[in-house]
Amino acid sequence: MIVTEEIPLKLSALSDETRLRMINILRGGELCVCEIAEALGISQTKASRHLNILKTAGIVSDRRQAQWVYYSIVDGQPGFFYALLDDLDNLKKFQDDISGLKRKSCE
Repeated sequence: MIVTEEIPLKLSALSDETRLRMINILRGGELCVCEIAEALGISQTKASRHLNILKTAGIVSDRRQAQWVYYSIVDGQPGFFYALLDDLDNLKKFQDDISGLKRKSCE
């Protein structure tokens, strides 16, 4: 269960379009920073910076494998989080991100 004090932090983290796009493509499962950066057309540095904000807010978790970091959505997010994700399905830009996602091994 989410602690009420965490909600403003989560809302703040989700207030950025790039971070929403990241969450949208992470719905399909764990991704490496390189896959996320490529799908969104941003640098790995920028992707890492945004992912760190999502991690601090408790929205994503990470795991390291060799030099690569993989991210996934943390289970048990508040109801508004999943309602937001459902609404993203109808936006062309978010549909295009998923269509353009190329899963690859970063190793």
